[in-house]
Amino acid sequence: MKTREIMNAERERYRTALFDNVTPWWLKHSPDRESGGYFTCLERDGHVWATDKHLWMVGREVWMFSHLFNRYRQDSAWLDAARLGADFLLRHGFQPDGKMYFRLTRDGRPMSKVLSIYTEVFTAIALAELSRAAGDDALWRRAMAMYDFLIPRFGQPSDTPMLGYPIASEFHLHAHDMCRITVAWVFNEVRPSPRFEADLTLSADSIVDRHWKPERRALLENVAMDGSPLLDLPEGRMFHPGHAIESAWMLMEIARKRDDRALARTAADIALAAIEQGWDREYGGIKYLTNIDGTPTHELGANLKLWWPHCEALYALLLGWSMTGREELWTWYRKVRDYAFSAFPDPEYGEWYGYLDRDGKPVWSAKANGWKGFFHLPRALLRCHELLCAQRSDKAAG
Repeated sequence: MKTREIMNAERERYRTALFDNVTPWWLKHSPDRESGGYFTCLERDGHVWATDKHLWMVGREVWMFSHLFNRYRQDSAWLDAARLGADFLLRHGFQPDGKMYFRLTRDGRPMSKVLSIYTEVFTAIALAELSRAAGDDALWRRAMAMYDFLIPRFGQPSDTPMLGYPIASEFHLHAHDMCRITVAWVFNEVRPSPRFEADLTLSADSIVDRHWKPERRALLENVAMDGSPLLDLPEGRMFHPGHAIESAWMLMEIARKRDDRALARTAADIALAAIEQGWDREYGGIKYLTNIDGTPTHELGANLKLWWPHCEALYALLLGWSMTGREELWTWYRKVRDYAFSAFPDPEYGEWYGYLDRDGKPVWSAKANGWKGFFHLPRALLRCHELLCAQRSDKAAG
């Protein structure tokens, strides 16, 4: 067991980062008090660099402010911010057929309809979480209607792996399993139901049985519908360390809730395999993408170091260590923690840089765009803080 001083320092690290830095930065700069919703394109110092609003970022931000309200403190500023974003989504976000727009102008006029299913994922969890924070049954009913619309579309054959362009092949997407877990977990936390538990099981089984290849020590993003590897295609060889690590902690949370030790061991194996495959042994940090056989990837930014895989790794490794006691998880946690907290935070303006070059230098100054928002970083900081607080409480009770 680690010393009390080490655990106290870790706990304070996450509390300070989340509540003294990251959350105040977003609360100050992101809400659009004039037109509603949030600005999702913010420069290094918080200034708006484009007024377009990416709705999956808006949904994530609504969820995050609502989640902080529900899990940490009933701060009226967080609830007001969540309502501001949700009102904008409900007023402008939906197409007549129930799908959602991806990108709007500042005042809510449509600009793009792509990626609706992913926008719907984060809007659904936003409305569910806010329904709890606001005590609003109407919001819950709206969220459930979205759940009914979403779930049957996951796991269907796709010709478009990893948000790319269609090709003449049928893939089962790991991303769909992750989305199903994300939605079912939030809904089950708000109002537990056997239906949500069944969808969690469906997702976990698909990840472990279809996408996890223990003989290759890799969780493949894109496989055939029956789980067979498609290694003759670059899309089939692609390995996404961040997604694998994020899936690992999702599986761990299911395992912890169900006291499923076998699933916990498998999830820990997935996390370790992902970090070992993705770690840059020359410069440190987690590479964005690799191919499992070392062949070149389609993505020219594959060697960049992105903020969010490191955020997911912090929680996955800390949670895995707390559940299994495996020392290699703690060793990797310390390595990721040292890299992440030295490379990504901006000491002058606050928050974290999102994109670093392979050698760890920022390659893009903005703190928010259509992909980086108020989600991965605060979610990981909160979960790590909660986990460390729970360990202190468990030790005191014992």
